[in-house]
Order: sequence, then structure tokens, then C-alpha cells
Amino acid sequence: MASESPNSDKTILFADDDGQLQKFVAALLHRCGYKVIVAGNGEEALQKAREFDGIIHLLLSDVEMPGMTGIELALQLNQERPDTKILLISGLATGMLVLNSGWQFLPKPFMSDMLRDRIRDFLSEQPPIKNHLPDGAI
Repeated sequence: MASESPNSDKTILFADDDGQLQKFVAALLHRCGYKVIVAGNGEEALQKAREFDGIIHLLLSDVEMPGMTGIELALQLNQERPDTKILLISGLATGMLVLNSGWQFLPKPFMSDMLRDRIRDFLSEQPPIKNHLPDGAI
């Protein structure tokens, strides 16, 4: 009997308008044990997030999508679900200029193991402990 994946309690919302990349990334994330919600654009991603009655641990979104950009999607989702981590992907080299505190960026193209490892490491990160330190401590 197969044991359950350590990722099976994690849900990833993946938004990208490239159908081939959607299939590739969704299959990869499923193989890693994640629950995956796939959306073809920002509006669809927000709708699916609003309909999902559970924790969305990570938004994985392309920056460049028609209609609502991945950045706009991330900002909106961050307001509605502030605990959801944000990982943006893009073929644009300017991705690092659009990050909010705590967001991460992965340039395209990427290898499947790069994406898998980045997501695993990002989701395993603990929240900053600065709130638990005495005043003046860094």
C-alpha cells in the first residue's frame, strides 16, 4: 500500500494562459502530491479561489496573461487570502522588479526539478520570527 505524499495536504492555485505549460506543470505538481487548481487567466483563478473552501498554500502564476496580469492577480488574492504564498513565473527578465515582500520569482524557461524544488523550499519556509524577538533584536 502506497503511503500518502507529504504534500497531499497542500493546495496550489496555478494560473497560466499557455495550455501546454498548464498541462506540464499541473502533471508535475500532481506527481509531487500537491492538490492543484488550474486556471487559464487571472479572473478564472480568482473565481476558483473564491469557490475553494480550504487553504490555498501557494499561488503559482505567470506574470503575463491577457486581461488580468499575474501581478494584479497576486495583489487581489493577497488581499483575500493573505496567508497564500506567491510565486510568479515569467519569461521577462523584469520579474524581480515587481515583487512584494515575501513573493518569489522564477524565470522561464525552467527545468521541472527547479520548479519542484523551489515550491518545496518555499512552502517549507517558516514565517519570519522577527515578531517574536525582543525590541532592538534583529
